Amino acid sequence: MSEKGLAIVISTGTEEKMVMLGVLTQTAVNLEMPLRIFVTGTALKLFLKDGYKKEPVSPEGFPEFMKELRDGLARVKFEGWHELLKNAVKEGGVKVYACSLMSSALNKHKEDFDPMIEDIVGATNFMIQSAESQIIVL
Repeated sequence: MSEKGLAIVISTGTEEKMVMLGVLTQTAVNLEMPLRIFVTGTALKLFLKDGYKKEPVSPEGFPEFMKELRDGLARVKFEGWHELLKNAVKEGGVKVYACSLMSSALNKHKEDFDPMIEDIVGATNFMIQSAESQIIVL
C-alpha cells in the first residue's frame, strides 16, 4: 500500500478545474505530501503532447466570469497549471497517470502523452496505490 498523502482524480478539463489541480499540486509539494493524479475523461486531452497549449473548456454559462478569472490570473502572474504540475513532478513526490480505459478508447499510447504522465493505469491500480491517501475528485 501507499504512504499517506493525497490522490486527485481529474475528469473534467475545464479551465477552473485545471487551475485548481495546479494549486492543489503545488500545495501538496509545499507540504511534502505524496501526490498521485489520475487523469481521465475530458481532462485527458489536455495531457496529450502539447495538449496544455490548447484552451481548456470554459464551463457553460460562465463566459463573463471566466474572462474575469483569466484576466485576474494574468494580473497576479499565475504561471499556469501545466507549469505547476511539470515543476512538481520534477521535484518528486508527484506521480501523474492516464486512465487506461479512456486511453484505449481513444487509441492513445504512452508516447502520445505529455512526458509528465508516468504510466497508463487502470482505476484498480490507482485505487490500490491511493488506498492510504485522501482522494479528491475534480
